[in-house]
Amino acid sequence: MNALWGLLRKETYHILRDRRTLTVLIFMPVVQVILFGYSIRTDVENVRLAIVDPAPDATTLAIRARLASTDMFRTIAVVSNAAELDPLFQTDTAQVAVEFQPGFGQRLASGDVAQIMIVSDAMEPNTGSARQAYVTAVIQSYENERQQRRGSVRIVPQVRARFNPTRESANLFVPGLMAMVLTIISALMTALSLTREKETGTMEALLVSPLRPWEIIAGKVLPYLAVGFGSLLLVLVEARFVFLAQPCIEGGGVFPDAVEHALLALDPPQILAAKKPVKQPVRNHLRG
Repeated sequence: MNALWGLLRKETYHILRDRRTLTVLIFMPVVQVILFGYSIRTDVENVRLAIVDPAPDATTLAIRARLASTDMFRTIAVVSNAAELDPLFQTDTAQVAVEFQPGFGQRLASGDVAQIMIVSDAMEPNTGSARQAYVTAVIQSYENERQQRRGSVRIVPQVRARFNPTRESANLFVPGLMAMVLTIISALMTALSLTREKETGTMEALLVSPLRPWEIIAGKVLPYLAVGFGSLLLVLVEARFVFLAQPCIEGGGVFPDAVEHALLALDPPQILAAKKPVKQPVRNHLRG
């Protein structure tokens, strides 16, 4: 026990004397909790909303006002054609869209069924479903209030998920895991290489060599960076054939275009699927 106690005292003194290590041990968890606490959040708030209203009337204006009155949605665009939604979603300007059927108010007034389309960016499946649920809740609240005042009113919401129609979680998590795993491996292997140089005593030889410090770092990092790119290709193939992550998802895509073509070449059945149009205009889902 005396020997163990002596070792514990020695390590304690070493930590207290090494101010940089002590600072990292104390403040790094605090910084990480702050960063992850603000970045990894599933709260649905300040959602960027686009409205497709081909024929505005009192009913559509009332629903639009109700959506805008909540703190959850922020209307960024009001368009008259569903085709104008494509650039808004592709540039991440809009996160969810509401499209009214032409003659929406007239159908409700005549007692017919009025349809409304709710389109959301489902690249993050859980968040996209939550956005759709909140929009549906606002519409149902308006429908219930109108039924109490005017009798039978039927608003039929239809939902559509863009970029990830099947809401597969692999399309979200696999690309993120690629970046995280490859970053960790590259940094770890570089650190192990420097540690090996230190342990074998060759680090001093490098320091007294004509090489400049940045050249030593570049010489240690670049080989592992090249290996990392090779590993990236293997991971992409693994993601495609093991996790079945789709290489092309409605004009977005999990993989870059060059990698998409390479993966399609390895998977011939996907070539025929790639030739078929993936996008379907939202207006086709609403009967006029």
